[in-house]
Amino acid sequence: MKRHLRYLLLLLLALALVTVKTFSQQVDAKQTDEALRQKAYKVLESLANEIGSLKSGENRARMGSNIARSIWPHNEARAREMFATVTKEIKAGLAKDEDSDFGRYRARPKFVKMREDTALRIGMFDPEWAVKFLEETTPTDIKISDKKHDELILQLAMVVAGRNPDLALKLGRETLNHGVSEMQLPFIYELNKKSRADASKFLTDMVKIAPHRDIRHALENEQIYLSLARLVEPTMGTDPAFRDLMKYFTDLALEAGCGNKNYRDSDGFCYRIGILIPFMERVDGKRVAPLRHLTRKGGFPYGWSPELTQYAEVYQDGSVDDLLAMIPQFPEFRDAGQSFVIRKLLAVGDFERARKFANEFTWTEPSLKEELAKAIDAAQRVVNEDTSPEILRIAALSREEDAFNLLFRKATQIGARNPQTTVKLLDAASELWSKVPPQRGQVQYQIGIAIRYCQVKSERCFTMMESIIRKLNELVSAAAILNDFDNYYLDNGEWNMTAEGGVGSLLTMLAQNAVYFALCDFDRALALSTQFERREIRMMAQLKLAQGVLDGPPRKPLFAEIEQ
Repeated sequence: MKRHLRYLLLLLLALALVTVKTFSQQVDAKQTDEALRQKAYKVLESLANEIGSLKSGENRARMGSNIARSIWPHNEARAREMFATVTKEIKAGLAKDEDSDFGRYRARPKFVKMREDTALRIGMFDPEWAVKFLEETTPTDIKISDKKHDELILQLAMVVAGRNPDLALKLGRETLNHGVSEMQLPFIYELNKKSRADASKFLTDMVKIAPHRDIRHALENEQIYLSLARLVEPTMGTDPAFRDLMKYFTDLALEAGCGNKNYRDSDGFCYRIGILIPFMERVDGKRVAPLRHLTRKGGFPYGWSPELTQYAEVYQDGSVDDLLAMIPQFPEFRDAGQSFVIRKLLAVGDFERARKFANEFTWTEPSLKEELAKAIDAAQRVVNEDTSPEILRIAALSREEDAFNLLFRKATQIGARNPQTTVKLLDAASELWSKVPPQRGQVQYQIGIAIRYCQVKSERCFTMMESIIRKLNELVSAAAILNDFDNYYLDNGEWNMTAEGGVGSLLTMLAQNAVYFALCDFDRALALSTQFERREIRMMAQLKLAQGVLDGPPRKPLFAEIEQ
């Protein structure tokens, strides 16, 4: 465990971000951001006026739903009007096909997906309308499984929990009619953050049906309830429902023979229940005494833990002081909590304070302090020095394809922390780009290089994109000729804006990363988008650029490096 924890700490330190801006820069940035946001809204208003000229109902619905979500804070009346129009488009797309039109039949699953997306977008602003929208657009002759239905309802419940926790509870309870599911765990977690009382009610409902879920023999249900107990114990451990759940697990364990130390645990139930023994003891220590030998801890850091989840959330949304306040709350996770504090400091470039805390903190292993000092020095060096010569030297000793992958990966890791180093690595990677496996892989990496140039505000971001757009125009024209041969790219003569097919996946990749072009130079990115030959692709590109400005860069998963 200690070796794994050290590995986690060093990984956290290796992910330090860009240095903090000065106060005057922050003020200027806010003024610039507001002017940029107004430009983005203007683009969206213009696109909204163009939607009616699109021939594909699928494209009209997709564009309209996206635009309505983005302009709601700016022009609620227009957004409501657009969502109403989108509702009509979706109802028409899902309507029973009396003419046996294969094109309409093929598009219906996409309208099902748009129905789901639109419900969640409306739910962000008007929870009651979102529920009404789902009722109005329920397909009459398309089978949607109970599982898919419940997943959508729980997603919507999590979206609306902040605005209407009572409605969220009602939606969550609806899904219990089909049993328990993993999706109910993040739901109760989100609901608890918004309304402790409603979360307690949902916990009570889940516990009431536990005896009917055959936990002892249905492993999936067992794992859900085990995870539920660990998830809610820090905040709802004194609730009557939680105590009832612990009593129920105690009954199951004793009936299974887990209290006998010589019992042959053939299906592993007794071992798995061991993680809840401390909770069960606090409820009824006398009855649980025979089970005490099963007590074990979760496999931190690789085993899920609610404490780590809370740390991750506070790291993303809170301050260094917020993280420091959490350390006494979770003494068993002290090293992890301290590592979050240090990473937070590195994220804003406060290396000196990071060193101060690393020295003042008490660590499980004394050697960690020395290793942390080295890691902080390394993180500071990446920010302050040009480390490209070392990386280029290693790349020169590698095969061309391996060298490209090394340069591309290192440029991605360093990114905006040191633009000088990143640009040199990207320049070298660009020279090796042709060595990447041909066809789609080459274009994907070319787009990836352009995106990384954008992240460091390099001119090459847009010069590369000019050739990429020319290439994409050629591919789109060729795909249109082959429509219905290898893939269905067109709908009513318009490009079907999904990720289907090789060309569709490239355009989707570009759309998903449009934010980086928008934040690099919105006006130039907007002008560049006019080079797309097809109007509908140009409109989608401009939509994604505007959304990129309004939504900002996507948040990187906290443990992205570990997950890879």
